[in-house]
Amino acid sequence: MPTIKDVAKAAGCSTATVSRALASPEKVTEATRQRVARAIAEVGYAPNVAARNLRRAESRTIVTLLPDISNPFFSEIINGMEEVAHQAGYQLLVGDCERDPARAEAYFSLLPTNQADGIILLTSDIPHALVRRAVSRANAPLVMACEFFADIDLPTVAIDNYQAAAHAIDYLASLGHERIASVSGPVGNPICRERTRGYRDTLAARGLSGSARVVEGDFGFRSGYQQGLALLEGTDRPSAIFCHSDEMAIGVLKAARQLGIGVPEALSVVGFDNIGFSEYCEPELTTVSQPRHEIGQQAMRMLLSLLAGESVVRRQTLSTQLIVRKSTGRSAT
Repeated sequence: MPTIKDVAKAAGCSTATVSRALASPEKVTEATRQRVARAIAEVGYAPNVAARNLRRAESRTIVTLLPDISNPFFSEIINGMEEVAHQAGYQLLVGDCERDPARAEAYFSLLPTNQADGIILLTSDIPHALVRRAVSRANAPLVMACEFFADIDLPTVAIDNYQAAAHAIDYLASLGHERIASVSGPVGNPICRERTRGYRDTLAARGLSGSARVVEGDFGFRSGYQQGLALLEGTDRPSAIFCHSDEMAIGVLKAARQLGIGVPEALSVVGFDNIGFSEYCEPELTTVSQPRHEIGQQAMRMLLSLLAGESVVRRQTLSTQLIVRKSTGRSAT
């Protein structure tokens, strides 16, 4: 394998100059940079990035942890992270925890061994003791995106889940709906608690708190379908259903079709997230749109700032938008 000495000989300079041109190109002249680049191409030299990073005690790798990699919600967030990481010379390692504490611990173990420089968490469904242990280390390079820990202070990029849910319920009430049910995500999840709180408070403000009905799903298609059937087969059928995810809302649409309930003629359905499927299901889904690409970008920028020793805003709250499509309409009753 060609070595740095071979490059130096081909370029007519010292090995120190070649090292400087590779590690700190701004410290050498343009002519020297070009001469070193030509020599590298000529001898076929590949810099040992792993060894160089080891000497610097960094890996140039960022880990992001997901609860479920099959969920399409995360794709745009990861895309935003990857975009910023690549521009900064970092690579992104995506870890699917599958809600398994052992998996999460394996990824966290990459930090003290310098196999990863930082972690971006896209889930709060991991052992809190594990996170606290990492935070206890000085300048712990951890950032939370989308979700949050109620009892652990981490730099966070997220939306206002309370206001987003309140806006959706206020919209349904403005259409004349008085029986508005909700299919929530896991009740222990902090963002689901906030969305349910926004749902209940808005119903109360509208004088409709007596009609509140919340059933628990898991964000997925199947749970939306199953809970949709449970809500729609009952005698006190809601005229509108607010779901904590688009996947569950699409499941509710399937349940309504199966039962012969017209949407939006007899039932209005609102989802959350604005995933790609929401625009192409039938009918097209009204949903709360999260700026997922921007969430990913901002989370990565926040982590890179931490790695550079810079101060960061501890909480960045990004705006949502209610996208009105064909799954909602005025109440028929």
